[in-house]
Amino acid sequence: MADTVETLSLEEVGRVLGRLRQPDLLRLAALAQTWVSGLPRRDAGDLLNEALARILSGQRPWPADVPLPAFLSQVMRSIASQWRHEDIREPLAAETDEIGNDPQEYRDDSFADMTERMRAALADDPPALGIFNHILTQTSRKQACDQLQLSATGYDTARRRMIRTLQRQFNPGWIP
Repeated sequence: MADTVETLSLEEVGRVLGRLRQPDLLRLAALAQTWVSGLPRRDAGDLLNEALARILSGQRPWPADVPLPAFLSQVMRSIASQWRHEDIREPLAAETDEIGNDPQEYRDDSFADMTERMRAALADDPPALGIFNHILTQTSRKQACDQLQLSATGYDTARRRMIRTLQRQFNPGWIP
């Protein structure tokens, strides 16, 4: 028989949050500041407000046996992680306006050029190049191992070599 997790009702959540004192709020704000570090377009207030909104709306059920700081910290961690993924995937509007008339065409050319440069950087390491190509085609790890005739350890080792090579060749300050 599966154990069900008992969660607080929205009324109970409201009561607990309503009893927060100023020092509690300051500690939560400091915790939000920790999770929001590295997100240049967001601030700690936004993160804390979003976490509280999700809790109060019932989107994030609060397990009854988890204390407020731990639960709120995990909700904020989850939201910050989501924001990081969104920021990585979404180009800024200012960046797309600067590209020119057809930003998609520029991105396609830029992507093709970048992948060719990366392939050239990996040319001396066939397993790493094979893994790179499998990542681009979005095949599974198992399929890559089978087609490249690599063990799980060999795959992991070649993947780490690929990452190190690409990081060396294309450091974060690299500009095409």
